[in-house]
Formats: sequence, structure tokens, C-alpha cells
Amino acid sequence: MLQKLWYDQPVRTQLIVVVAMINLVAALIAGAVSILNTRTATKVEMEASLEVAERFVDVTLRDLAAQGKLEALDEELPPQLKHLRHVRIMFMSKSGQLAIISPKGEASGIDGSQAPTWFVALVHPEVAQRTVRLLPNGVHPVIILGEPADEINEAWQDFSSLALIWLAINAIVLVILYIVLGRVLDPLASLSKGMYQLEGGEYGARLPSSKLKELAVITDRFNMLANALEVARKENASLYRQLINVQEAERREIANELHDEAGPCLFGIAANASSIQTTAGQLSGDRATRITNRAGEILSIAERLKAMNRALLKKLRPGPLGQVKLGDLIVELTAGLQSRHPDTQIQTTVGSIAKSYGESVDLAIYRCIQEAITNAIRHGHADKVHVDLEQQRLANDRGHNNQIRLMVTDDGKGIAPTASKGFGLTTMTERVRSVGGQCMIESGPSDGTTVRVEIPIKQKNEKGVPERAPESVR
Repeated sequence: MLQKLWYDQPVRTQLIVVVAMINLVAALIAGAVSILNTRTATKVEMEASLEVAERFVDVTLRDLAAQGKLEALDEELPPQLKHLRHVRIMFMSKSGQLAIISPKGEASGIDGSQAPTWFVALVHPEVAQRTVRLLPNGVHPVIILGEPADEINEAWQDFSSLALIWLAINAIVLVILYIVLGRVLDPLASLSKGMYQLEGGEYGARLPSSKLKELAVITDRFNMLANALEVARKENASLYRQLINVQEAERREIANELHDEAGPCLFGIAANASSIQTTAGQLSGDRATRITNRAGEILSIAERLKAMNRALLKKLRPGPLGQVKLGDLIVELTAGLQSRHPDTQIQTTVGSIAKSYGESVDLAIYRCIQEAITNAIRHGHADKVHVDLEQQRLANDRGHNNQIRLMVTDDGKGIAPTASKGFGLTTMTERVRSVGGQCMIESGPSDGTTVRVEIPIKQKNEKGVPERAPESVR
């Protein structure tokens, strides 16, 4: 869960969330301090207001008593008692009703507060909220209550204004941070994309130089690395092509030797053994019988050697390329592999293809099928292998309106992600690239392996043989 919610998020998102959390914690601490200070200030203000109001009421009532106007308190309230702040003054009339002197005609103070209830509960002070003073004659008791509503409203206005300003500033800071981080991290995103391109074999990938000093060093080093890899890739491709050419030349030479030397020798051995067997058949006795049997064994061994020689010739040199149809060579190849590996079912589907695409392309397709099936049986322990070869029609702006598509799929154990590509797969990939195509290998543990080969071809030339696309189509 933590991996998905945090570590899988972009760096920019993580930084913005961290900054927002820091600002939120700072705002909570500042709000707590502000509420505590407001509570303390309100308490001090209430105590001072109660003290002043008590003295003022005492003086006012004494003056009214001295002027003989105290009895008129029920009919006319003293105006000087109606506008005291932060207090509520009430008195008991002759009729026994409690009348409010100040604030004039208002209800309870806390209920009249404009601040929200939670804010009032946090900042409302714990002060002595009632002071009762009786006049000397014992009538008209006066009650003074603390009234913090005005002070709380003022504190709430200040608090809400500061909160709005904080929200606005924080939003502006986060937007600016988002833009700045985007500008700063864009080179890293380009670097990640470039590394992905290098991993995919696109060694021509280059990064634009960054204006930031540190990132500019990284992008320059990346470009130097990509250039070095591109040079090494071209050198390796040239070496692989030379290796493939040397390998095919050696195979051709060995095939010629087997065909020109071993073949006639085996034929001579078989002919002489047959002649000996015929001559011995004209004789009688046990010695003639033994000679006939030995000659028969020699003929049997010679036939097995001739069969082995033909198999080696087909493996080293797949028939007369260009003279035999490519589809027939593929069917013959898969049939031979099927006979040698009866436990594996090999299915071959050859679509509408030309008789030949040139020796290099035909040989590349032949070797890819041979290598893919051999790997599926030897390393993948596949039970089923399917070969699909067809010519597809394309539409592009390069003049290549066809391509050869080869797919070899199996149900073997697949290739582990950490496994390195062997010499056979590497040679197969380079062989396809040497004829302007691309080779893709898709595999996973217990998911089998799929080898996909695509080789673009041109229109037929004057000789009627499709020309292969140049290497620029890679």
C-alpha cells in the first residue's frame, strides 16, 4: 500500500506533498498559538472590563441615590450604563423582573457571537462572570456579567483573515513550486526516456542540454555515453556480420568437402561392398557365406553414413538456395526437426510467399527458424512449436510495400528476465539486422517464447527476385 501511495508517485508530486504537509503542520502550530494567545488576551480583557464596569456602576448608582433619582431606575435607565463594552449589566426591578441595562435590548452574549461554536469553545475564557452588588437600602440588586462576544468576534475576524491569506499564499507557493519543479525535473524525465531508448537499442538517442549546471553535466555525460555505445554498436554489428559471413563460408566449405569428398568415398565403399557381395554369391561354402554377410554389414554402415552425410549437408547448407522454393526448404527443415524430436509437436504454416528473396534473406529466415526451434526444444523443453511465415503488404512512404513476417511460438518454460541473451539469439538478431529487418523476442517464466522477425522487401527487380530493403529501414 505504501509503495503504491508514495513510492510509485512522481518525484514532483512527492516534493509538493511534503511541502504542503510542512506548511499544514506550521499552520496548525501557528493556529494553536494564536488561539492560546487569543484566549489569554480575552481573559485579561474580560477581567479588566468587569473591574471597570463594577466601579462605574457603583459610582453611577451612588450619584443617582444622592440625586434622589434611584426610584426612577425602573422607568428610565441611566444612559451612561447602556454602552459599556464587554459586560452585561442587569438589575432587579420592583416588580421582580430582571431588566437588561447594557448592552441595550440584546440577548445573551455568547449566543450573539458571529464566530463558529468550535472557535468560541476554544477561546472563551474562564473568568468570574458574575458580580452582584446591593445598594445600602437593600433594593435594586445589580448584576454584572462578563460579555466576551465582541472580543471573540474581533479575534475570529483576525483569525479567519489570516487563514484566508495563508491559504492564498500557500496555493500560490504550491503552484510556483509545481512549475519550478517541472522545469527542474524535466531533464530527469528526458534522461529516463533516453535510458529507456538505450535499453531498447536506440543508440542514436540524444538529450538536449539543460540550463541547470548539475543537470547539464549529466546530460552531456549521457550524450557522450550514447555516442560511445552507438560507435561500439556499429563496430559490434560489423564484427557480427563478419562472423556470420565467416561462419557461413566455413559451413559452405565443410558442406562442399562432405559433398565432393565424403560423398564419393561413401559411394565407392558401397559400390565395392556390393561388388564383393555379388562375387561372394557366386561361390559356395561357409567362407562365401561369411564374406556375403560382412559385405552386407559394410553396405548397411555405408548407407547410415550416407544418411548422416546428407543430414549434415542440409544442416550446413540448406539445399540450393534460390533454386528450390523457400517454402519447400522451410517445410523440409521443420519435418527433419520433427523426425529427430518426436516428443515435440512442430506445426508449420507457410503463407503466400515468393520463391526466393535472395540468398541472404532466405538464409536469414532459414537460420532463424532453425535456431528458434532448436532453442525451444533444447532449452525450453517445449511440447508444441508453431512456425508461421507469410508475406504482408505494407503502406508507407519509403517505397517498401511488403515485408516478410516470421513468428515462432512455443509453450516451453520461457526465458528468465535476468537471463543473458546467448550467442545463438544474438547471432540471430544480428543476422536479421544485417538484411534490414528487426528481430523481437518476447518471453516470460512459464509463458513460452515468441520470436518475431520482420524483414521489409522491395518490388521485384529485373531478374524477378524481390530486393531486400536497405539498412536504413531499421
